[in-house]
Amino acid sequence: MKQLLASLVLASMAWGTSAQTLWRDAPMLASPADIRALMPQARETTPAQRAVDPSALLNIPATPIADETFSATYHFESERLQRIHLRAQPTTRERTQALLKTLQASLRASYGLPVSAASRPVPALGTVDLLWAFRRMTVQLLMVDGKTVELIYSANIPSRPQGL
Repeated sequence: MKQLLASLVLASMAWGTSAQTLWRDAPMLASPADIRALMPQARETTPAQRAVDPSALLNIPATPIADETFSATYHFESERLQRIHLRAQPTTRERTQALLKTLQASLRASYGLPVSAASRPVPALGTVDLLWAFRRMTVQLLMVDGKTVELIYSANIPSRPQGL
């Protein structure tokens, strides 16, 4: 009985640990220093970027994903990682469509079917808006202008009640 209980505790700890990371194993709620240690290529965003979005503290200007170059922006609230926003602008419509197909297949393999899609897609623009919910995070795949592909990993952690 003790062995079964110990196995269940260890399994739940492993499940909880794996569920607490975002893109490229960035831990949810990590500090900017933690992310810089994990991703040495991450740099502080410019004052202009922070003026537009104060949560955007770190950025990797170019990182390869599925044969395209993405920028990665790390968003923090109270010095804790909440979201990673990846963005690419492939050079042709064909490359954009191929990237979307590759990303959708990868996300489906990792997280199953999306939990939601845009309610009113606009075929002329080739709108894509898919959302996956997995344990304590969400992943959103977007393309709203026909040429920019965005992938957003967000922590989905309930806020603590005041006083605890």
